[in-house]
Amino acid sequence: MNGRRKTGRLSLRVASTLALTAMLAACGGGGSASPAGAASGAAATPVAAQRKPMGLLIPLYAYPLTYSGSGVTRVTVVNPAWTAVAMGAASVPTVAVINPSSGPAACSDPPTATLAAFQQSIAQLQAADVTVLGYVHTSYGQRGQALVLQDVQTYAHCYGVDGIFFDEVPNTTGDASYYAAVSSAARAAIKPQSGKPALVVINPGSYPGLAVAQTADITVMHESADLNLPPVPAALASLPPSRYAYMAYGIGQPVQAALSALFSRGIAYVDLTDQGTGGTDPWTNLATGYAGLVQAVQGLNQTLAP
Repeated sequence: MNGRRKTGRLSLRVASTLALTAMLAACGGGGSASPAGAASGAAATPVAAQRKPMGLLIPLYAYPLTYSGSGVTRVTVVNPAWTAVAMGAASVPTVAVINPSSGPAACSDPPTATLAAFQQSIAQLQAADVTVLGYVHTSYGQRGQALVLQDVQTYAHCYGVDGIFFDEVPNTTGDASYYAAVSSAARAAIKPQSGKPALVVINPGSYPGLAVAQTADITVMHESADLNLPPVPAALASLPPSRYAYMAYGIGQPVQAALSALFSRGIAYVDLTDQGTGGTDPWTNLATGYAGLVQAVQGLNQTLAP
């Protein structure tokens, strides 16, 4: 989910909600058992009866300010995308990932105009109950830990974020110690004003090894427009779906059937967007129907027992 950084993982594009629904059904999404239950063969109470409200995991890579008007009437205003995410958080648990410059822009005292814009806008998101994560790329475990931790410290000291989104994570087990180290450092460095623990999300974009997934609070198990997703591996049977996130792009409207399938599986966070067609970056802009996505997830959450 690398916004400005291009690795080639985000390649295929589709625009079919039916395809997503079919993929989920193949993975057990249409049934009532969680992936863990399906893998183990254990009988389970329907996940929808147990689960917490489903949330949105939103790449918010746009600059927080924009301009309105022209000439002498031109004024600086909050980017509508940031406003939409803040408004949606009143209805649905929302995690937003910011990415100032393929990671954080440098700290300065006094802050630059860019840093000040992010600081003020992040605080406004948090006041609206949005959990804000800072984007950090890891180059599939090849980026030096010192550089990764420098980004973490910059976010902690200058941006006031609530956690870290580690991108470019390998879908293997060999790098578990790397991600355990950087995740632990993120939790130690970041102290959200809410008093909650720092949130760590990793993005392998497909099923990783269990040891890697266990280093994070939430793992993006799917990030693609290629919806031919294989079943959840048996190796991940012990990891509850409440620690899964699913992201799909180039998806046409409506998305209700796909969201319902993800909800029934107990998936914690989702983002289904129509952006990303024609080779464009799917995470530069919000889904065209973002308000409808919020409403659809809210409707599913309202089916939960009080």
